[in-house]
Amino acid sequence: MITVQPTPLIMLQIKNRYSEFNPAMKQIADYLFTADRQVLYMGISELAAASGVSEASVTRFVRLLKFDSFKAFQFELAKSLMQVEENGKIGMINNRIAFEYGGVSLSDSAEEVGKKVFQSNIQMLQDTMRTIDYKKVEYVTNLITNARNLVFLGVGRSYITAESARIRFNRLGINSFSYSDTQEQIVAATTCTGQDVFFGISNFGRSAAVVNNLYQAKMRGAATVGITSADGSPLTRIADTCFLVAFNSANMEYHTHKQVFEPASETIAQMVLLDCIYMNVVSKQDESCFEMFYNTVKVLSDERL
Repeated sequence: MITVQPTPLIMLQIKNRYSEFNPAMKQIADYLFTADRQVLYMGISELAAASGVSEASVTRFVRLLKFDSFKAFQFELAKSLMQVEENGKIGMINNRIAFEYGGVSLSDSAEEVGKKVFQSNIQMLQDTMRTIDYKKVEYVTNLITNARNLVFLGVGRSYITAESARIRFNRLGINSFSYSDTQEQIVAATTCTGQDVFFGISNFGRSAAVVNNLYQAKMRGAATVGITSADGSPLTRIADTCFLVAFNSANMEYHTHKQVFEPASETIAQMVLLDCIYMNVVSKQDESCFEMFYNTVKVLSDERL
């Protein structure tokens, strides 16, 4: 049985903002990811020294996270840890907080690699589920229900999410399109109307084509929805509505401040989030929609050998 430790909510917020931090803030985050509970009893000067930064950097760090003071940040961290432990889950391993999702080592056996990959995916889903804003889900569901067209923009692995969503919504009889090619994205964005809904999908919210064309669609009146792991990224600033999914921080080289990023679990979290929206849309469809769906099931089954 695979046991996964839930990540404290405040640490999820830090992870979601990590790519937007300056080097000093990343050092503070790095220390918090690996420190034990003694952080709860540190003064601001002690945390600054342990992180190798100035007290002013710690102050800017907590204010960026929307806390009025360092004490307010500590209180929220303590509350977050308590909630994890009260849920009957293990929040500490060998007296260290299990903030990391685990990274695969080249020396791992096949079984160890497999367990870490599965644990990482389960962790992403669990952490994303805990932070979903279901009011946003309902709002986007209504947008889709009344839309003329759905357009999904994504590049790289995020395009897999876009294409998966296109296939799902098409089977409900909703006109859906997905684009990874920059020129196709430009054409879609500059010919849309206020009746269309555009989704921009980008792990770190910085894919130029996705962000720029989501902005173009927005300027033409289309509703825009973002899906990303990076709070404060360009995508979150452009999209009318944005969903944050968890990401695997073990894929980042914190101490050299280089992002060695292999988006795997994040793509799965994106897909499951869109599945939640899809099922909410399904619940609002009439009988003709279900008849169309079952007809496609029958035809597709005839294609199987």
